Amino acid sequence: MYKARIILLILPLIIFISCSQQGQRSVVGEYGDYKIYLDDFEKAYARNSGGIEKAKTDSLSSYQKFLDLYLNYKLKLRDAEVRGYTKDSDMQKELHDYKMNIGSTLYLNDKLYEPNMHKLYENRKTEFRASHIFLTTDSVMNADKIKELGNELIKRIQNGEDFSTLAKQYSKDPYTKNIGGDVYYFTAGLVNNIAIEDAVYGTELGKIYPELVYSGAGYHIIKVTEKHPRRVSISVEHILIPFADSTGKADTVQALKTIQDIESKIKNGADFGEMAFKYSKDKGSAVQRGSIGSITRGRTVKEFDEAAFKLKKGEVSPIVKTQFGFHLIKLVDESPYPTYEQEKENLKEIYDRMRYKKDYDQLVEKLRKELKYSLISETFAKIMANSDTTKIAESYWKSKLQKAVGNQKLFSVNDKSYPCDSLFAYMISHNISLNMVINSAILEESLKAYSGDVLIREKALTYDNENLEFAKLVDEYEKGIYLFQILEEEVWSKISIDSAKIYSFWEQNKQNYKWNNRVEFKEIYCHTDSLAKACYSLASSNSNFDSLFTKYNQRTGYDNTPGYHGLVDVGFNELASQSNSLKNIGNISQPFQFDKGWSIVKLIKRDPARLKTFEEAKAEANSQLQESESKRLETEYLNKLKNIYKPKLYYDELSKAYKN
Repeated sequence: MYKARIILLILPLIIFISCSQQGQRSVVGEYGDYKIYLDDFEKAYARNSGGIEKAKTDSLSSYQKFLDLYLNYKLKLRDAEVRGYTKDSDMQKELHDYKMNIGSTLYLNDKLYEPNMHKLYENRKTEFRASHIFLTTDSVMNADKIKELGNELIKRIQNGEDFSTLAKQYSKDPYTKNIGGDVYYFTAGLVNNIAIEDAVYGTELGKIYPELVYSGAGYHIIKVTEKHPRRVSISVEHILIPFADSTGKADTVQALKTIQDIESKIKNGADFGEMAFKYSKDKGSAVQRGSIGSITRGRTVKEFDEAAFKLKKGEVSPIVKTQFGFHLIKLVDESPYPTYEQEKENLKEIYDRMRYKKDYDQLVEKLRKELKYSLISETFAKIMANSDTTKIAESYWKSKLQKAVGNQKLFSVNDKSYPCDSLFAYMISHNISLNMVINSAILEESLKAYSGDVLIREKALTYDNENLEFAKLVDEYEKGIYLFQILEEEVWSKISIDSAKIYSFWEQNKQNYKWNNRVEFKEIYCHTDSLAKACYSLASSNSNFDSLFTKYNQRTGYDNTPGYHGLVDVGFNELASQSNSLKNIGNISQPFQFDKGWSIVKLIKRDPARLKTFEEAKAEANSQLQESESKRLETEYLNKLKNIYKPKLYYDELSKAYKN
């Protein structure tokens, strides 16, 4: 009884609120039993005018013009429904294919590419230095013994034993075992092994990853020794003094003294670039005042790389010894970390190469459960029993195997069956194991790929229920199909134009088809004014213009028609303008600047302004007649719809647009 009283008290309030909300939906138009609401108008207008903020600033007259167009749009869509387009099998198949193809791409982008590329982008902001102890099988140690040893070493390190000592004793990596297992610096995407990358990114600075990491080549114990913000690239200058003197004799003492003297001069104010130009023995960079341009981590030898990437902008390093000699390094500039958009293509390449397949397989496994994937094991076994020596090729369609299993159900998704034929059609069209004899491994891998593709496409068909942007795309595409068909039936198919109609249209509108004043000319183009002046002098002395063009012209593209530009409007460009300024046919202009060079032109012909002949205007008249007929037929069609639906538009209501 108490609950009933509460309901009776609340019910009038619910009704009041509901009615108030409905009442707030201002009507800006009506057609038949249908209404155009202000909020729907606002959304449509904003989509077509560049967004809501732009729409808010537009004039009332702009809103009114759009409402007229929006009414026409609504009338056409209503007519499409009356004509049965929403149930037309061909149109619905086109929509189905669109949802499947575009939806698959969007679904993979939303679920795999975008989140994982953003994660990769963030991970690449950090740089790690790591060491490892590499363990691998040999004639004495099998995989089980190696794992046992590795787990024992992890415990010993966790109990305080020195990582470097154990690396030297146990690691099978000859390049790093004697330097504490140091594998130097890296960031996400640089190591082609996601297990190692994930282990490093999952380890605290100074710690070891608590488990053995398998890389395919063996097992790794990983320690993170440094972690800091990544420096993408730096621009450096350097001075090199090699160990050998001018005679080729090694003299490290003298080389060190020389670099120390240079260092002292720089500390006392000498310009680094001047010192590099004067003293550096790296001739390639010395002429560039020591500049070796922009470098990324690991591009130079280790000692140079470590010293350079420790510097701040404007700093000069201490003396650095490498295999090439002694160096002084100055950091000149540093590139900022790129934006996500700038890195997007690179991120996609890295993601595709390293992680996409694993992530895709995991996503497909989830879809197998969600979409009720079911494999018919008996059919799979029957394929193997009848495959014999059948090869994956077009000959499958005439094979004994096809006759035995072709139409049999192989698997289902959401209770939709897929026969064996569909699998082999997929394998043939995608060139999977083409011309190879079918075996269990090939069949399993092919079925995995095919069923994964089916699951993604099946998911795409309902993805508009989850993704609002995709739902909008589908809605717009569907309406676009219907509007296109209406225009085809009511406008384009009814246009009938022949030469007689075009001529009649031209006769009635010939004043609209005119040539302005035009000139015909030739040009010789030169990169320098001196050559242009020489050409002008020779041309003025009656040298043949075409011969001069062949000898001196430096513009490409006119070799077959020596400098000839055709008959063009006098205002077309500076060449035409200069040609028009010449007094007589055959006159040649003085050199003038044009197109980052110098030109001279010769006037060939003038053609005064006049009406175009029918042949000259025919293409243009045909196009305009087509447009005129399209508008006439569309107007007639819309008028028929307006006579049926008797639309009313309430322009005054548009003053409320974007006020709430």
